[in-house]
Amino acid sequence: MQNDTFTVKEGETIRGVATRLKKQNIITSDKLFIAIGRTIGTAGIRKGKYRINAGDSSLGILFKFMKGDVVKRKITIPEGFNIYSIAERLAAQQIVETGDFLYYAFNTAYLESIGIRSASAEGYLFPDTYLLPESSDARDVIAVMHKRFRQVVASTDISARDDIKLTTHELITLASLIEKEARIASERRYISAVFHNRLEKGMKLDCDPTVRYAVKNFTGRITFGDLASNSPFNTYVHRGLPPTPICSPGKESIEAALYPADAGYLFFVARNDGSHYFSKNLKEHNRAVNYYQKGIRNGFKDTQRL
Repeated sequence: MQNDTFTVKEGETIRGVATRLKKQNIITSDKLFIAIGRTIGTAGIRKGKYRINAGDSSLGILFKFMKGDVVKRKITIPEGFNIYSIAERLAAQQIVETGDFLYYAFNTAYLESIGIRSASAEGYLFPDTYLLPESSDARDVIAVMHKRFRQVVASTDISARDDIKLTTHELITLASLIEKEARIASERRYISAVFHNRLEKGMKLDCDPTVRYAVKNFTGRITFGDLASNSPFNTYVHRGLPPTPICSPGKESIEAALYPADAGYLFFVARNDGSHYFSKNLKEHNRAVNYYQKGIRNGFKDTQRL
């Protein structure tokens, strides 16, 4: 036998495991495997995908199953990934199938069982580097990522949410908007200030990433049709925050949502170099938009340094 992989299914009996091992020519005798299993006890066999090496004995294979020595992959989920991107990356690394992940990421009964009281797991799966078993149960992966989210939130002083009058869900939702808009770390608090100021004044947030999320158009240009979408995620149409986060925010964006800069900005526009120009009124903002997006100078000078 050459090196091979074998997956123990949840709830599978020792007889079922032995039969499949024999069919794959991983062991020479299923009866011997069953006898060894009955002798040492197999109640501790753990589900998962295992790598079986050439020369592994039946006893060695059983011990591997009992220790849960499954095949694992190191995977990094970047800040700003949404659940669709997370699902694709997990599937590409053979950790979980896309459909299974998304099914449970929207299964409110399952989500509530692990403490996520939202329409989806969006925003509640922390972006980080994980060591995850191949062929995992989607529920286990979601639980691991949410546990990390809870750890990060617990290590963050979120008492300021009472002062800014946001629930934890609203805080994470706002942090997700900041995560998608910010390209330069130092601007996060200023982007946060814009959103806080607009919320306080009852202005629509006019956040482009929410439009992308609404129409599932995560690449390319936003169209006028996209901007007119009546999705509750479209902050050009609906006031206030979208119903759920739109991505997985990192700790810095969560902190920025908690502690916005003390600034009266209401608008910002991309400078096309990753940074933004911030304005306190519509007239100034329109001049900046004309300059950076349309190439119209009209006497505009950018001397802003945050």
